[in-house]
Parts: sequence; C-alpha cells; structure tokens
Amino acid sequence: MTTKQYILETIKKRPLFIDGAMGTQLQQRDDEIPKEAWEGKEGCNELLNVTAPDVLSDIFHAYLTAGADFITTNTFGSFSWVLDEYQIGHRAYELTKAGAELVKKECAKFSTPTHPRFVLGSIGPGTKLPSLGHITYDEMFKGYTEFCLALIDGGVDIFLIETAQDPLQIKAALHACQEASRQREVEIPIMISVTIELSGTMLIGTDAATIATILEPFDILSLGFNCGTGPEQVLKHVKTLSELWHKPISVHANAGLPQNRGGYTYYPMGPDEFVAQQEKFLAYDGVSFLGGCCGTTPQHIRALVNKVSDITPKVASGSHPTSIASLFNTVTLMQEPAPLLMGERSNATGSKAFRELILAEDYEGTLSVAQQQVRAGAHVLDVNVGFAGRDETKDMNAVMAMYAQKIALPLMPDSTQTTGLEIALKQIGGKPILNSVNLEDGEPKFDDVCRLAKKYGASLVCLTIDEVGMAKSIEEKLKVADRIIDLATNRHGIKKEDLVFDVLTFTLGSGDAEYFEAGINTIEGIRRLRAKHPEVGAVLGLSNISFGLDKDARPYLNSMFLHHCVQAGLTSVIINVKHIIPLNKISKEEQEICDNLIFNRKPNGQALFDFIEHFSTKEAVDNDAVDEAYLAMSDEEKIAKLLMDGDKDRMIPLVEEARLKIAPEKIVNEILIDAMKVVGELFGSGQMQLPFVLQSAETMKKTVDHLNPYLPKVDKAVDTTLVLGTVKGDVHDVGKNLVDIILSNNGYKVINLGIKVELERFLETLKESNASALGMSGLLVKSTQVMLENLKTMKENGIKIPILLGGAALTRAFIDDFCRPSYDGPIFYCKDAFDGVTAMSRIEAGNFDTNLHPDAPEIERVEKKEIIIPPFAELKMPSREVKVPTPPFWGRREMKLTRQQIEMVFEWINHRILFKSRWGYSSKGMTKEAYEKQLDEVVWPAYERLKAQFLDEKLFEPTIVYGYWPCRSDDASLLIFDESEGYFSESEINREPLERVMGRAKEIFTFPRQSKQPHRALSDFFHKERHDVIALTCVSAGSKLSDAERLIYDKGNYTEYYQFHGLGVELAEALAEIVHKQIRLDLNVADNEGGSLADVQMNKYQGSRYSFGYAACPDLELNRPLFNLLKPEEFGIELSETFQIHPEQSTSALVVYHPNATYYNV
Repeated sequence: MTTKQYILETIKKRPLFIDGAMGTQLQQRDDEIPKEAWEGKEGCNELLNVTAPDVLSDIFHAYLTAGADFITTNTFGSFSWVLDEYQIGHRAYELTKAGAELVKKECAKFSTPTHPRFVLGSIGPGTKLPSLGHITYDEMFKGYTEFCLALIDGGVDIFLIETAQDPLQIKAALHACQEASRQREVEIPIMISVTIELSGTMLIGTDAATIATILEPFDILSLGFNCGTGPEQVLKHVKTLSELWHKPISVHANAGLPQNRGGYTYYPMGPDEFVAQQEKFLAYDGVSFLGGCCGTTPQHIRALVNKVSDITPKVASGSHPTSIASLFNTVTLMQEPAPLLMGERSNATGSKAFRELILAEDYEGTLSVAQQQVRAGAHVLDVNVGFAGRDETKDMNAVMAMYAQKIALPLMPDSTQTTGLEIALKQIGGKPILNSVNLEDGEPKFDDVCRLAKKYGASLVCLTIDEVGMAKSIEEKLKVADRIIDLATNRHGIKKEDLVFDVLTFTLGSGDAEYFEAGINTIEGIRRLRAKHPEVGAVLGLSNISFGLDKDARPYLNSMFLHHCVQAGLTSVIINVKHIIPLNKISKEEQEICDNLIFNRKPNGQALFDFIEHFSTKEAVDNDAVDEAYLAMSDEEKIAKLLMDGDKDRMIPLVEEARLKIAPEKIVNEILIDAMKVVGELFGSGQMQLPFVLQSAETMKKTVDHLNPYLPKVDKAVDTTLVLGTVKGDVHDVGKNLVDIILSNNGYKVINLGIKVELERFLETLKESNASALGMSGLLVKSTQVMLENLKTMKENGIKIPILLGGAALTRAFIDDFCRPSYDGPIFYCKDAFDGVTAMSRIEAGNFDTNLHPDAPEIERVEKKEIIIPPFAELKMPSREVKVPTPPFWGRREMKLTRQQIEMVFEWINHRILFKSRWGYSSKGMTKEAYEKQLDEVVWPAYERLKAQFLDEKLFEPTIVYGYWPCRSDDASLLIFDESEGYFSESEINREPLERVMGRAKEIFTFPRQSKQPHRALSDFFHKERHDVIALTCVSAGSKLSDAERLIYDKGNYTEYYQFHGLGVELAEALAEIVHKQIRLDLNVADNEGGSLADVQMNKYQGSRYSFGYAACPDLELNRPLFNLLKPEEFGIELSETFQIHPEQSTSALVVYHPNATYYNV
C-alpha cells in the first residue's frame, strides 16, 4: 500500500495528526544548543540539522511519543534565496537532506505495519512574494526544485507546502514538488496549507473561497490552514472551505493568537483549551488532518490525540461551480443569466489606444484601460500584447504582472505563441482562462497548450479548427469539438467544465455561397454542442457575422444573431454593448430581413441583397432621424414613444413644448408612468434587455428633472421626513425616485437609500434621522414578499412608524389581506407618487386614515408629550445571552497597510457621497445624460487623476490606530480599565463586584440616554458584573494632504483644492470602515459578511461604530478619554481645545460588538 493509499484509507476511520511547533521547542531547549552550533547565524534554525541534530531528534521523539502521525522536517526556510540572507545559499541541499534524514531515522523507531509514521517535508513560503515582484517564478521554481530533490533524497514521505501567503508561490512550490518527483521517479503526495491573517485573507489578499477555486484543478492530497491566527479565528474559514472543497482538509493552528508579554511572544492556549477548539473542526465535512503550529507542544498533541482519535472524520462533500479567479475573487464560467462578458480592449491587435501604450512602454497607462473595463461590467479581461514585428516577452511580463497584482478580475492571456502564454501564466497567481487552443498545427502544439493549462490550473478557450482548417459545417464543428474534448480530457486530464468552445462564425456579407448557412451552422453548432456536452461552455466573437457589411447595418444583424445564439446556449461573448440594439427597437420587418439572412431563407443568396438594399439608406439607431409615423403622432404618443426608445435627446425639446398644452403633472403621472409600464411588460416577456430598460428609466428621470420647476409645489416650513428605498433584491428605482422628486417638490424631506435596501439599513436610518415615515418600493412580485417579511420583523421589534408601500406588483387586496394584519402601525398604499404626497400630508397632520381617496383633512399640530426617563433599575437592558468576544490583543496597536491595501482603501470610498456631497457635482438642474457625461468626462477622470497623484506622490499616508480595553457598564457610564486586566480565557475574566473594581477605572465614557423608549445609552450593551470588551479607533488620511491642499489653495486653484480636500475627507471615512471591518474580523462577529478586509461591507453587520458628535453620542468631549487611551498624538493626530480632530481628514469612533447595538438618536 502506498503512502497516499494508507492515508486515504486511515482518514475514513480516524483523523491523522500533524506534530506541533518547532520554534517553541527550540526555545525551550535553548540551553542545550551550543553557541557554536549557530556558526554566528542566530535565527537560522535549519543550520541545526547538521550542527545540533540530537536536539532536533529529541523534539521529534517527543512528538512521536505524543502520538503524531506526521513529523515535519526542520526545513521551513532551507532553500537558496532564504539561506542567501545568511550567506549560505550554497548549503541548501545539504541542510535540507539532513533535515529529512533526521526525521526519517526517528520515525523508523516508532513505525509499525499497522501504525506507520511519516516524514512531512516542510516547505515554507520564504521571505519573498512573487505576485509582488520580489522574486521571479523561475528563480523560485529553481530553488524549490533543488530543495525538493534534497527532501526526497533524505527520505521524505509527503510534501507539505505550509504557511503559504501567495498563490503564485504555491504554484512554484507545487511545480517544484512535481518536477523533483519526476526526476527521482517517485510519487510523493502533496499537502497545501495556507495562512489566513486576521484580515481574513492570505497576505497577498486571497480568501478561502478564492484559493479553493485556484487550487481545485491540481492533484493534491489536501488543502487547509495553519499559523496566522488561533483556532477560533480560523473556524469560519474552515467552514467556508468545507462547503467548497472536494478533498481532505487539514488544520494545524496556533495555540491561540500570539501575545507580547515582556518582549516575548506568548501563546495563551493550554492543551485542554486548544483541543476543545480543534475538536470543533471535525464537525465540518472533509476535515481529516489536525495538528499544531506556533505555541503548541507535545502536550498539546498528546491531548489532541487522546481527545479525538475515536472520532470518524466526515467525508469531503464540498463543491462549487467551475470558476476562474484573480488573486482577489472568483467568477463562475457559467453566469446566471448568461453570458459571461469578456473585456476586449486590452488587446494590441484590436485596440489602437492599447497598442500605442504598449509601443510607448507605458505599462501604467494600460492599467487605466483595464480599469475602464472593470467599471463597464466585464467579468474577465482578455489580454493580448502581441502584434507583428514586436517580441511580446517584455510586454507580456510587464502587463500581466501589473494586471495580476492590481486588477480584481480574472485574466485571459491571449497569444498565438505557447511561450507567450507561459510567460503570462508565470505571473498569474489566480486561475486564468487561456485564449486559445486549436488543432490547426496538429496535435503537438495542441498538446503543448493543454499541458500548460493542466500544469498551471487554467481553463481553456477552444477553437473548432483542425489540420484541414476552420470548421464550417455543423458536423465539422461537432467533429472537431469532440476530438478536442477527447484529447483535452483523456490525454491531459482537463475537466470538460474548464473548456469553453468558440465554434466559429463566418461573415454573411461576402455573398459567397459557401457561407450562406454560416449563421445557421454557428447557432446550431452551439445548440448541438451544448446538448451533447452540457458541461462545456460556448463563446462567440460576435461581430464576425457581419464583417464587410455597412457599419450602420451591422448592429442590426449582430443584435439578432446574438439573440439567437444566447437562446441556443451561448455562455460567454466578446462584445461591445454600444453596438447592440434591443429587439423591441428593431421593427418586425427588419427582424425578418435579418433572420432571412441568418437562416438563409431565400434562394441564391437573395436574402443578402434584400438586407443590403433595405439597410443601404438606414443609419444605425440614428435618434435624429425623423420618420413620418412619428410626425403623425400626438404629443402624448410622441412622449410615450421616446420614453420607450430611451431617447433622451429628443425628449426635452418635446416636453418643453408639450408642457404648455398638457399639464406637467399629467405628463409625469400619466403619460410617462403608463409608458414605463409597457417597458416593464417588454422586459418581462424578454423583448427588451435590461440595459435598454435602464435607458428608458434614465430618460424618465431626465424628463421629470426638466419638468420639476413646473410641477405643483407647496411651500411650507415643516421638515417632515420620509426614509425611502427599493427593498432587498430589487434594482428598480424609477418609481421610488419619482416619489422622491414629487415629495421633495412639495416641501418634504426625503432620505433616499437607493436600491436593494436591507431592512437593517432602513431601521438604522430611521433611528439616525428620527423620520416620520418609511417608504418601501419594489417592481417585482418577490419584492412584495420582502415587504411583508419586513413588516412582520418590525412588528416583532415593536416598531409602529407609518409605512408607505408602492410598486407595480402591489395590489390593494395584498395590502389589506396580508400586510395590514402583519403590522401594528398605519400602512398607506400609494399607487403613484401623488398618493405619496397625500399620505405624507396626513402623517404630518397626525391623521393616520390610510384611505387616500377622500379629501385630505386640514393639517393639525400634535403636541409632543414630555417623556420622563424611568430609574435605571426599571429599564429593560439588551440581552446578556450574547457571547462576549475575546480580542486578539489588549491595548492599542497600529494597523499597517500594505501597498495593495492602501490602493484597496479607495474601494471603500462612497463615491456617490464624494461626487455629490464633497465635490458638489449634484445632478439637480441637469439632464441625466448631461450629468452622466459630466461624470464620465469630468468627474471620474478627475478622481482617477487625484487617486494616482495621492498614490504616486505618496500624499496619502494612512494612519490607523485601534485597540481593545476591558470595560464595565455602570448605568449610563462605561468604565475603562488598564489593558493588563484583559483576559484570554474564561478563567482569566475578572468577575469582582463592580464596587470593588470601579476605583481602578482609567477612563470613563458617560453617554446620554434616549428620551424615548427603550431609553438606551451605549453603556447598556456591556456587562456590569464582569469585564467586557470595547474597541476604540482613530484614523487619519495623513498630514501631507493638508499641506498639499494648502499649496493648491494658495495658487488659486480652487476647484482642485475643493476636490483634493473632499477626497481626503472621504478617505478618512474609508479608513474608519476598514478598521471597523478589521475589528469585526478580530472579534469573530463577521459571520454574515465576507471574511476579508477586501470584502466591502458598509452596512448589515453585527454591532455598530459610533463617532462622537453624532446621534447616539453627540458629545465631542468624549474624544478626550479616547485620545488618552489610543494616544494618536504619537502619530501626528491631535485634539483641539474644542475636541475636534486634526488633521481634518481624520475621525475616531468606539465600536460595540453587541448585535442589538444599532444607530439611534438620543
């Protein structure tokens, strides 16, 4: 039985155990290691393999006695580029082989036929990350190969690539393991273990789900986690991996999070506590290997073996759709709904702008081309740097390295040269898709490309071309596809799901009889390929079908052809959306003319002549063209038509004239709304695609904006507020925004939360704003169910605020039969925006008659009753059943961001607030089109320019100071204690009576209580009878920004000054969001959100972040105790005499972990 077979059989019965820490054991035996053993190179533990072998053998013996199945070699860093730092790189083979031999010798003493012990070859990450350009893949691969040969020669049984921090480093090590095994003609199983930091990702930014996608294609024994954090913190990542991973999982965690005690690293978990946490991992499918990392000892391993040896590991059951990945996220190849959009602009052949950047070697400039495609909604980026007369090696290296590091989308290297593809693959840590492979040059080149895809774990675009040429008939396409599938899967072991076929399409514009049925052959080729092989995908270079035809006619044919291909099963497409026309804008006659050509319905190619004749005078979607039918329409009909056409340009002159004859409120509330209903029907029946629905919506907004000054207005001083949004899962905002506009023009304040609004956000905003009513909108039937669920939840929480409900799918019967019984407050059913005016006027008057059809009564002022806050003993406190988290450290810490994380901060910016509030680019008084043009041509370029300046000139120097302190609640006060009173285990928690400890409080925060029930103060969320934990933060975008903006101002560049300042302020807010996310990760209260710092989440999280000066804690003076604890002055952040923070681009907060802690007004 091979080692791999034994392992796989054994884990069906019991877990297998990895040993514990090496460094901890060496520290304990420090007095046994002669000083000369270090040869003047203290810290190079691998040297001890030859200078102090007895000490190491003693450690291995202790772990074997404890019951470990796997003993890791002391070779974590014994490869050339690490040993070079000690000037002994030439000794890599010697030290590594000796390390394996020592373990082999010790294991032989314990191994029996029924219980063999194994040499686990430890392969560390080294000190350089290839994805950041610290070291090349080739250099890393060469060093790892020499190292792996030494491990094999020393007797290794299993390779363990551990503490991995960069997927590209993993690939280099994995390939070296495979190459060394090939050279020595052995098969050594490979285990991979990555390190997830407290930030929720590997050091490079890769999370658990993404690493699962990247490593899924590789033949490895297991995937798992070690080091970085403690067992508690890694649990959520094990859960994620268990759901996605189809093979065994390993976990060898630290003995808790490392603490600094007197200058020494200390790991707080003893054997019993460690084992209690480790045992939890076995509840997840696939977890089969357990062990210890930093801080664990033979005692930890013995306790682990004793505790869980009798537990049978659960079989791995994880799965996920076949996907591709960047370093930072994954994208499924089969998108729902189809298709996957492939960005085509980073292509030196097809894009003049990109080619010129390549010629100028302006590689930074090519990044902006990629970023534009990201913003445009691409799922993956095709990257082609090759063109005639230029060696693509340098360009491919430079562009791919930059894209892999800085672009969050998966990449599609595109080259006809195998060497070009491999150059790209050596830069990509994620899982790419290669473009492309075919059989044109026979099987040798095909095999070369397939070998690359298999070796580097890539998906493949496959063209139906063989030695004869491009497949034209349906039968030829299927024949070549079948052959490619057979070769790729059976010869090279590539999964069918990783293959995406381009069955080729040829122009219908040549007039050549050979291509009369080119359209049919492509459509049917896709249909039959997907029917026969549903696992594979289908991709299309759409514009080929109309090549050679008039440029204004091509969009019509392309659009009809795309429609038929998607129906036939097309899964991805290379497309320019601007050149597509929605079906409802193509007349039935023109659809038929296109279809006649596509399906060759007329003899002797007559369909092509008909097409050319018809479109010879046709301008492609020329919105300026005036036709007789349009001129014959009434104004009402013209308005409706232009709305459905999404024709912004002609609409405004039309309504400017029409408003003099038709009441503006009628145009808005009848003509436009009725036309939008037709748009909805077209969308629902599949005759209008979503981008064109949105065009109609934009035209609607622009028209209403123009008519705003002419709509009936009522001036009044009362600031009655409505919190308004489209409910969770619904992206339609036309009706909701119309309500906003109409109400705003009638003197009401509207807080418009936008689309897909979660209930938690509605409620948070209600509490912050003290609004008078809440409005929920939704177009979809499903949205009515979401509204109903929201109402039930609010009823359970005792909320009775007036509700306005509106949306196309709502009916009076649904409101009366389902909604009203589920909610205790008044519900107004608003069929249109003006019903909203009536409803708000009644709410303002204190009249909650929800029948909106009778005339509204006169407004009456309702006097507020004086509210007396009851004594503390009578107040209802938040639940105490909530688990109190243990932070990873006590006291303060500076959070240092990597270069990549500094760039990531810009992703946490709320650009809407930045552009509209900070920069003053409001859309009011502008047409939607003009505003969007302004955004595209002025605002976004200004933002990208400033962003580049902030980064390139290092003007943005983020400072993040945060920390955790033990605390106690005392009525409305929160007592803060010295960090030395913090706890790391249940037994260490201080439970002395409050009266005995309150004198030791270092600082006190005293908060106001709410004037209304439940009369909450922030202190209520913390325990009184035991020490609890409070998190404090202070962040700044840096003083350089203030200095730079002052110079700009002095030069009289006021616009730039205003933008510069506004971006700095929003960067501080982004930093506050990031540190809040880090705190949620630290405290393990981020279960319902992404598990890394890169997962932007600005609402719907557990607990809340409260800044002084705002609703729940309006007193700025509380910044003083916060500054006393965090001491941000040491980082250049100061507090003024009025308790405001300088630099201005700074903010502070306290973070409450309690799930009931939400925002409210006092």
